[in-house]
Amino acid sequence: MLRFTVDALAPVDLAGARIVIGASPAAQLRLPAEVARDEHVVVSEGRWVALATLDIDGASRAAGDSGPIGAGVTLGFGAMRVVIAPAPAGSLVSSPAHTASLALELVRGLLGANAAPSFEVERGPVPGAKRVLPPPVASLVIGRGDEATWVILDEDLSRTHAEIQRGWDGVTIVDLGSKNGTKLDGARIAEPTPLRDGMRIELGNVVLRFRDPAERHLRGGTVPEVVKRNVVAAIPAAAPARSPWPFLIATAVAGLAVVGLVWVLAT
Repeated sequence: MLRFTVDALAPVDLAGARIVIGASPAAQLRLPAEVARDEHVVVSEGRWVALATLDIDGASRAAGDSGPIGAGVTLGFGAMRVVIAPAPAGSLVSSPAHTASLALELVRGLLGANAAPSFEVERGPVPGAKRVLPPPVASLVIGRGDEATWVILDEDLSRTHAEIQRGWDGVTIVDLGSKNGTKLDGARIAEPTPLRDGMRIELGNVVLRFRDPAERHLRGGTVPEVVKRNVVAAIPAAAPARSPWPFLIATAVAGLAVVGLVWVLAT
């Protein structure tokens, strides 16, 4: 089993005969499309195989190159770094939710601060009010009591009505035993339930809308322009084309020098 650590995010431990790193939804380690091809690198039998150009331990490598993982190797995708090393003894394979959440966090990093998951009040005492969920690990308790971290003064809410958590396994919501219950898209929930972009959250008479620009981006949906601007800076610029003239001139000068030396020796 191997451990994959992307930038400063929580690592994921993966096992399998063939682990694909790339932007495809089917990749075992999914990276943003701004920095990776659908299938960019394959890891198999303790070796990496490049399917497209990237940096390996600081050196540029071409498609078709390969090498051992050994004690560890660092892959560079533009400004993004993926460190691959053997997983510590006793490690467990990361859950699909964990690896999916990693992809979201990477996209959030590219899109910038405006891409954080957020909530907007659609119905209630403060319509239009918004609350952004901080980076993991974070918790937000919604209710009408002072114990809540997001206080909404509505008599249909319990003092601590529901809790939202943003962790390395994604964003989830759980009802805290409220008297009027919590519904997601019309269905009442009793257990911690994952939140997805656009979901409608009913807390008694209060209605919230969940927004996650990173998830929308991964699905190929549109995101606000204020969010998109950060992506441009994250895409590595293409190296400028090199002119052949300096090499040709240097070759010609060297040739003339050799001819001159031969003429001097001959006379």
